[in-house]
Amino acid sequence: MLLALVPALLVNQRRAPLTNATPTENVSEAILSNPNTLDPALATTASDWAVDSNVFQPLFQVGSLGGLSKNLVDKVTFFGHTVTLTIAPTPITGGGHLTATMVAASLARPLWSEVKSPLAQALLSSVVGSKRVMAGKARYLSGVGVVNASTLTIRLKHSARKNFLKTLANPALSIVPVQDMQRGGANWQWMNLYGTGGYRLTNWVPNGSLTLKRVHGRGPTVIDLPVFSSLKAATLAFRNGSVDFVPINATKVTMLRGALSRAVRSLTMPGNLYLVYRSHAPAVSTYPHLSIRQWVEKSFRGHIAPSSGHWPSALPSGRPMTIYVNQNLPEAVQLADTLAHREAGRVTVRRVSLSTLKRLARHNQIPAYIGQANLFRSGTLVPLAPMRALWLINPLYRHAEVYANGSLNWHSLTRRASK
Repeated sequence: MLLALVPALLVNQRRAPLTNATPTENVSEAILSNPNTLDPALATTASDWAVDSNVFQPLFQVGSLGGLSKNLVDKVTFFGHTVTLTIAPTPITGGGHLTATMVAASLARPLWSEVKSPLAQALLSSVVGSKRVMAGKARYLSGVGVVNASTLTIRLKHSARKNFLKTLANPALSIVPVQDMQRGGANWQWMNLYGTGGYRLTNWVPNGSLTLKRVHGRGPTVIDLPVFSSLKAATLAFRNGSVDFVPINATKVTMLRGALSRAVRSLTMPGNLYLVYRSHAPAVSTYPHLSIRQWVEKSFRGHIAPSSGHWPSALPSGRPMTIYVNQNLPEAVQLADTLAHREAGRVTVRRVSLSTLKRLARHNQIPAYIGQANLFRSGTLVPLAPMRALWLINPLYRHAEVYANGSLNWHSLTRRASK
């Protein structure tokens, strides 16, 4: 649900289409588990998104700085409760180009009983007809209409605003051509993994590796995703030169030493992390002998620069405090655990799911948490650090970017010029 916390921004012009370009080499990216699914509507792990983000694309995209841009759309208009989209003629790796009919079917697909994505159900709840599709009473959304080959309308239960485009940018709503899923049946993720992302799956050996080939667009010709049983095994392969990229969970970055630590790069993601607290809550405190800057630097060994936050002077200092964190947000977990270690016996960390954190905060049932937005009815934010994805990157690559979910954008990979 990361994108739900990104503020709605003005929609930028459509991203430049992927053009045929170098590099032509093969690249190896480590994944630390087998993908559970290659369906973006059901993806939850880093291994899932490593594939999905480069095979499928959402209609809109949130950039590394938080800006919203058109991805598979040329034009957007709003009128009353209706959003009208003109679909860009984007090529699909299985052949042909994206059409409005494909998009209309793809928006309904995550609600089908065969998929039943909880996240998609929440995201599309405002679209007319979504309840009937979820209940199995209709196959397609009555609120989504195809005007012509490149135009469709989406009717909402409320006034159409730009904020809805942020919903369509969530990768869980990435466009999956329904006909490929239907042709492949139960094995469609093995046989018919076609999308607009430019890469297609060519081989998958469970517990071994996945191989994807670039069909169109920029980026390396072939991507290998070997599965490693541990970060230690993946970093050893990186040290030996058999893999080029290794994702580093923020809670593990302090384990890296020497050359491995120097090879870590911090890649920009949208959003920032804050310590959010209720001023009059009983279990809130400051620890001014450890500045915010020192706290952040010790948490990430200098790989993530601190924001300009300071401990609020109005709060008591040196007292016990309980901090809640989203258990699936490693950067927040690492910050909380570091403070708890430094303030042993005074700081208690509670790891909970995002849904639980939201519920507790909105009902003012917790004193403080580390997160990306103010969920309290009345809370104060202390800036801690920007959101970043940490990666071990082969020094031969001078440039790399990540998507908003932290997965590596293969189209962005750029090697250093040969001397």
